[in-house]
Amino acid sequence: MFVAFGVIGLLILFLIYLVLRTQNLQKELALLRNSNKQTSSKVTYAYRNLVLVTDALEKNLTARVESDYKSRLIEQSQYQILHSLMRNFSTIVMACCEKGMSLEESLNKALLNEDVTLEDVRDMVKTLPSNARMVWAKNTADGFIAFCQTVTAPINTTKANKSAAALQES
Repeated sequence: MFVAFGVIGLLILFLIYLVLRTQNLQKELALLRNSNKQTSSKVTYAYRNLVLVTDALEKNLTARVESDYKSRLIEQSQYQILHSLMRNFSTIVMACCEKGMSLEESLNKALLNEDVTLEDVRDMVKTLPSNARMVWAKNTADGFIAFCQTVTAPINTTKANKSAAALQES
């Protein structure tokens, strides 16, 4: 009889332990759900901002390339390739970030509706200075962003230097 009461007492203690453990797990689950909602909200906000930033960069880089072509700082063939890349900048970067694609995969996808092929881009990249080729070789979104900045920045610096020299001569 004492053994039966002892077993019943142990089972009751075990039941109390399970009930308390279940309550604690429910509280943890509620906290994790709340944390998940907050994180999801932050990720969505960051994603929207990333889209806005890449769109703004796309417009800026496209304007740079067009300006450089109008100023005759780049050739027609370079202009066509760079203009296609800059026009699809946002698409390329977002494909890399969203879907985890490599730069080459996202370029293939983005250039489907363009006159420019990936081979044309590679041939043009071969003619660029080593610092541009190095960032291109990363084959990632950040490498592509650095490439676009590198390719357009020296051109604008050269143009600014020519403008400054022209002003000094006047």
